[in-house]
Amino acid sequence: MNFQATPLARRHAPRATAAVALLGAVLLGACNASPSPSPSASASATPSSSVEPSASPSAAASPVACASADISASGGPWGGAAGSRGSDIVVKNQGTAACLLPAGPTIALVDQGGAVLLANTPPQAGAGPAIEPGGTIGFSLLIGNWCDQAVSLPLHFSLGLAGGAVDIDNLVATTIDDLPPCNGPGQPASLSATDWQPG
Repeated sequence: MNFQATPLARRHAPRATAAVALLGAVLLGACNASPSPSPSASASATPSSSVEPSASPSAAASPVACASADISASGGPWGGAAGSRGSDIVVKNQGTAACLLPAGPTIALVDQGGAVLLANTPPQAGAGPAIEPGGTIGFSLLIGNWCDQAVSLPLHFSLGLAGGAVDIDNLVATTIDDLPPCNGPGQPASLSATDWQPG
């Protein structure tokens, strides 16, 4: 059975032929185009368990305890009050990074051989203030009731740190007169320090 194209079909035939040709060109171009790469199995959104997150900047920059090589301390001159001797001490960070001082100043009176003759009561445990490179901080010390007149001079003071101690420059007892008077014979000498004060 033969079908004759109606006038309407003949009228639309060129359009259909053009559409088929256009579709064929698109498909041909698609076949010749290189396929876009599909994501590989290793490029998943889930991070690998072997990758460690880097430390945060704040954690990396946290200061550590001050070492004796980073800290200098100086005092003097001596002052006297109520039978005691005292001095203001300046502590400086001469290192290249901020560091943490002890919770409070720990000081000792030391003889020529390095033996500790007297020390203040250690402060509470924990870290104290941070001191920046080139920064300073201070405290005052007070010594009282020195009754040992036969002590071998000179004596000097040291500041304790987490990793050792540093001598306090310009604060030396070279004569008995540099030490406080004996106001309570038979009683122990006393040594105390204030809290840290802004430098």
